[in-house]
Amino acid sequence: MKNSNKPAKSKIPSFILELPLIINHSDERILNIRLESARQLYNAVLGEALKRLSLMKESSLWQYARSLPKNNKEQISERSKEFKLCATRFKFTDYDIQSYGTVCKNSCQIGEHLDTHTAQKISTRAFKSVQRYQFKQSGKPRFKSKWKSLNSVESKSNASGIRWRDDHIEWSGLNLRVAFDKKDKHDIQAY
Repeated sequence: MKNSNKPAKSKIPSFILELPLIINHSDERILNIRLESARQLYNAVLGEALKRLSLMKESSLWQYARSLPKNNKEQISERSKEFKLCATRFKFTDYDIQSYGTVCKNSCQIGEHLDTHTAQKISTRAFKSVQRYQFKQSGKPRFKSKWKSLNSVESKSNASGIRWRDDHIEWSGLNLRVAFDKKDKHDIQAY
């Protein structure tokens, strides 16, 4: 039986290519500050998402939705509607969690280091981990410690936030050159 909870495969052709960065001490310091800000934002959003999930599960609306039978298609769709209504009422949607992440970013020093699109992707990352926990697809998500922090961040698109330009990465005024391996023809072709 096909698992309907798996995300659909993207229709847009894409690939992941890891390349080492050529950075100086100043760039490294700025990157570390931004990754630490991303970790703090992730933890704040994760805590809020877990709190909202807990409140939602304690509600009578959730209990009613759980009590609905799941035998035929009519009942399944009614049950699904009730769960969606409950999630909307408790603001446990990707959009609401992104909004919370943006408010967090703008209310403290994190806003000085992260752009909005990157903050929204961090919020979505936290929401999806809590959502997998909600659907019992994984265990309870853990907060990122300072010693095992986020080691990668992404933006919503290549048009804003973290951008690939020609032979370097641009991220809010920071230009990071990339080291290409001239012997690896696949890296050069992908570039």
